[in-house]
Amino acid sequence: MFTLKNTFNEIIANSGPELSLFFSQEIMSMIPEEYRDRTMQELSETLTMPWGAPVPADDLVAEANMAAQGDQLWDLIPLWDANLTIDSNDRHSVCLMRLKNMPEGLRPVVIICPGGGYEFLSFDYEGIQIARRMEEAGYRAFILNYRVSPNHYPDPQLDLMCAIRHVRANAEKYQIRKNDLMVLGFSAGGHLCASTAALSDKLEVKYAEEAARFCPEDVKAYCAESAIPDKICLCYPVISFLAEQHEPSFIALSGGDESLREPLSVETLITDAYPKTFLWTCADDLLVPPSNSERMALALDNSHVPHRFIMYPQGGHGCSLGKGTSAEGWADEMLRFMQPE
Repeated sequence: MFTLKNTFNEIIANSGPELSLFFSQEIMSMIPEEYRDRTMQELSETLTMPWGAPVPADDLVAEANMAAQGDQLWDLIPLWDANLTIDSNDRHSVCLMRLKNMPEGLRPVVIICPGGGYEFLSFDYEGIQIARRMEEAGYRAFILNYRVSPNHYPDPQLDLMCAIRHVRANAEKYQIRKNDLMVLGFSAGGHLCASTAALSDKLEVKYAEEAARFCPEDVKAYCAESAIPDKICLCYPVISFLAEQHEPSFIALSGGDESLREPLSVETLITDAYPKTFLWTCADDLLVPPSNSERMALALDNSHVPHRFIMYPQGGHGCSLGKGTSAEGWADEMLRFMQPE
């Protein structure tokens, strides 16, 4: 097990490529070469990040320990390419994570999309912790490692379409009810879930071309399944790129292509065929304006889509399960709302 007494180089060399799932490579790259043979304790006491905070040494140690235990904790399931290269941030890295040693029996399924502004993935707080909570609630949980910048639209949406189809095509293997499938996303991951549900029909030709090219042995089985989820949960989501938007998410997803601003604003895409949706945010979110969720709720209401929207007074952005905030009960509220009628 790694501790604060290990050096940065020791951790990087011995934790395995899965560390890139849990801890931002961008942050790791900010550690100067001349400091990398110092202990993590020394780094936290002597070095600050560009925004003024100490090096997140405790977080890096915790994530490295999680990565080092990967073989015992989870399976990584490649989607586009059987030759998985987890730290490449391209088609070869796209995969689902499934926790091991879960109870037997047929279950509903959830695919979790962590946030990170389409620039990185918050894989622990908005991935693994959520998967464990959903497994406790009786779901079969998967976490999607999808492509982020410098990959652009529609790559992340195609990744989620592939994940949904893969899970449904392997329903017997995974012991899931394929027609009881939820996608659950945080922040930009919420935008990914919301936009994929709205745009999957439009992206069908592109998906079929990609699937035929990169996974021809599975294309018939995959394309026979719907890529539209049955249920959606959106957690402090990015929704609009037209007003009060989270501009970094738009730039990362679109590459700055202004022609995509309206077509990727989910509130403009809702029809009465949209899946049942639960969404929540916090009134004190200073990163993604709460108006994003309000616009989504209004669009769902106008199209008579079954939904529930909760704005919690306090919790900020990125609060995950909301522990210690007014949003702490969101998962219970969502699970009650998503119960079969």
